[in-house]
Amino acid sequence: MKTVKEEADSTSFINIVGGLLIAFAVVDFVMSFAGTNLTGFMGPVSRFSPIIFGLIGSMLLNFDKEGS
Repeated sequence: MKTVKEEADSTSFINIVGGLLIAFAVVDFVMSFAGTNLTGFMGPVSRFSPIIFGLIGSMLLNFDKEGS
């Protein structure tokens, strides 16, 4: 008896949120050079917000991958 594994759609809600967080991290990084602080509400941690949002986004993108 053969078992068939159905492939799920690769675009899930978690992948979309992860991609949006990475895109926001890039925009936040670029806007910091323009003198605009997009994450001023975070206080002194806002200096590291592109790194934080980028890491969270990459973790969400790799969440569903096998072997991790």
